Amino acid sequence: MFAYMVPLMSGSHREFSTPFDDFWCCIGTGMESHAKHGDSIFWTRGDEVIVNLYIPSILTLPRRSIGLRLETAYPFADDIALTVTRADGDTLSAVSLRIPAWCERPRLSVNGRDLAASVADGYLRLRRSWKTGDVIRLVLPRTLRMDPTPDDPGTVAMLFGPLVLAGDLGPATEHWEGPAPVLVGQDILRGIEPTAEPAVFRTQSLVHPSDLTLRPFTFQHDNNTAVYFRCFSETDWQQEQVKFKAEQARSRELDARSTDVVRLGDADAERSHLLESKISYPVVYHGRPGRDARSGGFFECTMKARPGLLVLQASYWGEERDRRFKILVDGTLVAREELSGANLSDFIERDYSIPPALTNEKAALRIRFEPETGFSAGPVFGLRLYSGVVIAPTIIES
Repeated sequence: MFAYMVPLMSGSHREFSTPFDDFWCCIGTGMESHAKHGDSIFWTRGDEVIVNLYIPSILTLPRRSIGLRLETAYPFADDIALTVTRADGDTLSAVSLRIPAWCERPRLSVNGRDLAASVADGYLRLRRSWKTGDVIRLVLPRTLRMDPTPDDPGTVAMLFGPLVLAGDLGPATEHWEGPAPVLVGQDILRGIEPTAEPAVFRTQSLVHPSDLTLRPFTFQHDNNTAVYFRCFSETDWQQEQVKFKAEQARSRELDARSTDVVRLGDADAERSHLLESKISYPVVYHGRPGRDARSGGFFECTMKARPGLLVLQASYWGEERDRRFKILVDGTLVAREELSGANLSDFIERDYSIPPALTNEKAALRIRFEPETGFSAGPVFGLRLYSGVVIAPTIIES
């Protein structure tokens, strides 16, 4: 079976096709991919053989030239051996070996004799008269390292040589409901130790809420995984905990003041709130259901209310951009919203005060989202009505 969606959010897993009920376009390209495993292991350019991929293989060229046999357990070993299986007399020819960007200190030898390893443009180049039986040995020492994301140095992936490591969060048959694992410490790499399994590591008093086994992501076909991790120093983590507790207190206060909550995109919740829509579709972002409306469409639902000051709170995805829409309550325009993607990758909340004249003597309100012409509305991942004035997010002074 083939994986169409390979999400990288903590706690997610691959989604595979089934024998009879799925045939996505990428199932076809997935089948084609198996014919490409040998593509670009070797290239040739004149009298030069370029070795790009370290996959066990044999190079036999149609014309008289050098032949090679490549043997390795890479990426589960550092050593690569290339044996010359055919040589063209005393003719000079070149063998160029690709050096991955992650490898800082490659080692090279020919017939047991160490040679200087000078890398140019990502390759080590050997030019000489080769003889049948010559053996080139290349060592690419793998090290454990952290690779920060381009837009947030505090979010990292863990790698071992060419392998991306992921936290093993258990079988995909079990729904993961825990918080995303985070790394806490001054020297995080020192808190990760190898296990007896090849390329498998275990964290030591490093991960919150609990330590993890890190395995190569590519082989975790049937697991929930964590690929990206936020990193904190001990001091920063303590401050993060203070913020989290303050946000929990704010959420409890908000719940106590709420008259109704709608989980848009959830069929049962939408049905119980009498949802109606046109050119509108349910979506799921980061495991959270929501709903949008395209140009010319709308969606609306009924929410419980009470007389007095009420605030409508809507949840959006922070990176959503180019969305313009109107929000109406019982047919009256209360807000025009524009989402510009100015926030980091997280859900955000926007609050809209409802004029008291709309809530007088009413037990329910009809909430409508309607996109501007040529734009979409939302997606909206939740609606809440609460009484009183807007509850501002808690700000923690450092």
